[in-house]
Amino acid sequence: MSDVATTIELTPRPGVGALAQRRPVAVVVIGVVLFSTGPVMVGAASVSGPVFSFWRLWIGVATLAVATLVHGRVVDRWPSREGWRRALVCGALFGTHQLAFMTALRLTSVVDVTLMNTLAPVVVAVLAVPMFGERPGPSFRLWSAVAIAGAALVAVAGASGPEGDALGMALAALNVLGYSVYFVWSKQARDHIDTVPFLFGASVAAAVTVSTFVVVTGEPVGVIGLHDLLLCAAVALFPGALGHFSVTWSLRWVPANLPPVLMLAIPVLSGAMAWVLLGQAVTAVQVMAGALTIAGVAGAVRSAPDPMPAEALATAEET
Repeated sequence: MSDVATTIELTPRPGVGALAQRRPVAVVVIGVVLFSTGPVMVGAASVSGPVFSFWRLWIGVATLAVATLVHGRVVDRWPSREGWRRALVCGALFGTHQLAFMTALRLTSVVDVTLMNTLAPVVVAVLAVPMFGERPGPSFRLWSAVAIAGAALVAVAGASGPEGDALGMALAALNVLGYSVYFVWSKQARDHIDTVPFLFGASVAAAVTVSTFVVVTGEPVGVIGLHDLLLCAAVALFPGALGHFSVTWSLRWVPANLPPVLMLAIPVLSGAMAWVLLGQAVTAVQVMAGALTIAGVAGAVRSAPDPMPAEALATAEET
């Protein structure tokens, strides 16, 4: 086996992994659906964004620590120092994203915050050219532009409505920038570390980043009820561990440009959930723009290049 500091060796293995590797876009879709539940659960909490993020991350650290130990024993492979370093750097970025995201959700509506993520495909597309040499075709770019335009229209409608908040929207934009850089660096890190230990290392760094913030600002992390703790645990498990595993694992097999475009569907799903479960207002303009977003996402997926050549899939599978 080659040194994991240079690359992760791929070995053939039948079963669910082989099926998922042949359909990596479907795995990303599962992650997107799981991500969509997060903003709704955060919106249902009564604690501040940083307090929620603090507990969600540390619960995630405990969960992923166990998963990492099990994973290491099963595959008999442990990350190198370089792999851990990359995971920790990505985690610090993710912690910054989490602080901005959670705080923005408390200042403005779920629809506003999640729809600000329309900027992510633009940032990722710009970074993917020098980092990965990705240059998507005109059809993919056109459908992506349709999806971005639709989601941006809903964001503008939400920000101008009664629930709009300027600071909340600014923090939502910071959240997108932090996550976009985290995303492309995560794709790079996947050549040096497996998915489960990567998520554990990133979660540790993110939790330390958020903990430093709550200590400096004096956030009351010790004052939290059982209801909010259960919501934190649910976010840590579903969009946190399972959602991030689905998307991060898939980064080895799909272009960097594709997952951010798929994630444009998150606002539509989150907004619908928030409307049903939290009673948050959704306007007719947002509904129509949401439909435009979904159409753009579907078109981009259909026009995207094959995630991985068939001959490569026949001989390689990641653990």
